[in-house]
Amino acid sequence: MQTLPSFDELKKMAEDNPDALEALRLSMSEELIRHASAEMQPRLRAQLSHINHVIARGKNPNHTNILLMSELQQQLKRFAQALNAPDTLTEQQADIRAFPASPRQPDATTPKQTR
Repeated sequence: MQTLPSFDELKKMAEDNPDALEALRLSMSEELIRHASAEMQPRLRAQLSHINHVIARGKNPNHTNILLMSELQQQLKRFAQALNAPDTLTEQQADIRAFPASPRQPDATTPKQTR
């Protein structure tokens, strides 16, 4: 398995070559997933995908860290709830979000007006 570089090396990489740091993050994540049990791999891939989406929403490194910290806090709350009151959990929990409004497309069943 790859060895994580020292903090100073990671800091230098973040300043000088952020693409290399991102490649390292992804390759180490993939390596960790490959070494996990077959049962855990789909869950870990889903978690990595979720993390990648959170990172993509970040406007700058500080914003990204705040978003990731918020996600971690939500996960810890769910974990604490599972430990302390497992009977109050439902099978699945989901946030329901509305799609952004888009310009209205002409309906295929509506006849077009001719002039």
